[in-house]
Amino acid sequence: MSTKSPGTSTSVEAILEATRQVIANRGPARFTLSAIAEAAGVSRPTLYRWFPSKAALLDALSDYEEKRFEVRLEAVIAAQSTPARRLDAALRFLVTYLDGLMGPDPVGAEPAFALQQLASSLGPQTGSFVRLLGPAFDLVPAVRQGRLSREQAAEMFLRVAFSHYLLPHADTEVLLANLRGFAGLSRRSLTRAAG
Repeated sequence: MSTKSPGTSTSVEAILEATRQVIANRGPARFTLSAIAEAAGVSRPTLYRWFPSKAALLDALSDYEEKRFEVRLEAVIAAQSTPARRLDAALRFLVTYLDGLMGPDPVGAEPAFALQQLASSLGPQTGSFVRLLGPAFDLVPAVRQGRLSREQAAEMFLRVAFSHYLLPHADTEVLLANLRGFAGLSRRSLTRAAG
């Protein structure tokens, strides 16, 4: 059980959100803990109490992003009433969720960091995707026919989303139509884009 004080969660979250912003602006090799503390609106001693080093902060940021991905995906899926709509909403989420995560050009700024972050998140995000969508994956013809497992289909969709982030498709709706076709859904959206 956690012994954190009531304000602790807010401070830690503010630090992690500030870390995302500072890394997006400066890159992971050039950020300082002082810049993070300033951006988060906390004192340096508060920052060091929770994250005594850059490595500890980056590890916590990775964990935070994995949890954030799962919470946001779960909300998108829970808002839909049928397996087809859940899968459709999840595909839209996958191809758009990275857009604001690491800035407009993370690979150009820090290619090794950006690729490492994507690679390390693939396994956990695949697990979340399969667990949250479950039987909705059985709509995918390759899964239904036994050519792919749910895990393989989830990983393929995530890899497409990562590829779209690194090399954006000129028209996201066309990309989504193609993914829907592969998923055995109507090529037109069953759900609306989040406002």
